[in-house]
Amino acid sequence: MDRTSLKNQAKAELNPNFSYYLRISLPALLLMAFATLVPFPSVHEVHRGAWHTWHMVTQGGPITVTGGRVNEYWQMWQSIVIFLSLLGVLLMIGVMFAMIDGLRGRSDHQFSWLQMFKIFERGEYFLGSLLIGLLQWVWIFLWMFLLIVPGIVKAMAYSQAQWIYRDAIDSGQPIGYTEAVTRSRELMSGHKWDYFVLLLSFLGWWLLELITMGLASIWVIPYRSMTLANFYLKLTEEQA
Repeated sequence: MDRTSLKNQAKAELNPNFSYYLRISLPALLLMAFATLVPFPSVHEVHRGAWHTWHMVTQGGPITVTGGRVNEYWQMWQSIVIFLSLLGVLLMIGVMFAMIDGLRGRSDHQFSWLQMFKIFERGEYFLGSLLIGLLQWVWIFLWMFLLIVPGIVKAMAYSQAQWIYRDAIDSGQPIGYTEAVTRSRELMSGHKWDYFVLLLSFLGWWLLELITMGLASIWVIPYRSMTLANFYLKLTEEQA
């Protein structure tokens, strides 16, 4: 599969409609940025029994959490960040649904609040994406528990499951969650190396995101997501 062609086609869809795709991506981008940048108390700080949360200043100075309560605060904050990370990922899946529609010529690129939360447009989208993601995580974890490389291979094999599941719903022929993962594995047969190399080709962009403290993500994440959406379309076209 020609990576240059995939990227050029992605940019041809993204660049003229960048304002639209950026706006529908904003909630996902902000949530993922928050979950990435917000500070966690270190394990050392937790066991030491002191954590200055957000350095909130009162008349008596910074608020300090001490003793047994520190673990409660740490666990609560950890749960909040994990929840926001998960929500950001789900919203980004919905954005990629919109990107696939755009690449297929099914979008008028007119912004609406619904497009920002497309994953909630239908209950099947949300529940399917959530449970398929859970299945992927469990199976990939079990493979990685044995060996790292097989886990990475399986992650790529299962990578198309959400898009397959959504297309099945839209075609009026819904499938089960495990069936979506199975079809993804079949679809990716012979293409896992292409997918891996495509991901590696964004290494320079990931470094740019790091250097710019995440500011480059405003364009890079939509560009990368659009390219991966295009990868799925090309795979389905080949299999048709």
